Amino acid sequence: MGNPVNVLERTKIDLSHQEMERLVTELENIWQAFTVGPDGPTGVEWLPVTGIAEALREDLGYEDVAEFEDALGSTFNEFLDKLPRIVKKETDGRFYFQILPEPPREEWKATRQTLTIQNRSDMWRVCLKSQHARVEIPELEFEISADGKKHIDSIYNHIAQAIFNLGNYVSSTRATMPPETAARIMETVEQLNVLLDVETPWTWIVHDPSGTSVLKPSEGVLVEEL
Repeated sequence: MGNPVNVLERTKIDLSHQEMERLVTELENIWQAFTVGPDGPTGVEWLPVTGIAEALREDLGYEDVAEFEDALGSTFNEFLDKLPRIVKKETDGRFYFQILPEPPREEWKATRQTLTIQNRSDMWRVCLKSQHARVEIPELEFEISADGKKHIDSIYNHIAQAIFNLGNYVSSTRATMPPETAARIMETVEQLNVLLDVETPWTWIVHDPSGTSVLKPSEGVLVEEL
């Protein structure tokens, strides 16, 4: 299958932040449609990788499988290996997958996950940031707060989205924002842009009271239960 980090790097060259979230959201919608009906669970526990890949390709508007896999930077089967909460099995030469459910609140286990970003390859790790989690970058005293929504993307794109959000906030409120406040925000934007180049190591810390956030590949990630 090749080096998983290299597969991720190719993936994020082609998939934008919006496209990644659209793909994952559609995948979860398909899973829900097959496994939960009007009267409750349908009894379906596994879905075929090949069939769902074709359904996703059509739903997302890709012309053919080659174009879809070119955008992913891998086969859909390989791409699933990089997504959190996905479990796969092989039966008679065919691959199947399921999406693990989130635990009920009474089963939450608060965690702190720490990854030292040492090179560009680390930027293409996938981070599922749950709707309950916040991300801390201590070197900048910067935080991506919990916003009640689940976000799954590369670390690179999580930061790129934060840069976009901050820049857009300054642009839309510049008329009423004190100049010194705008200057401080734009200084943070510049510092975040520097992080994207990984000129020196820095730290990505996910604080999650539910413990459902995930970093993949997980090699080098320190996970602490709180």
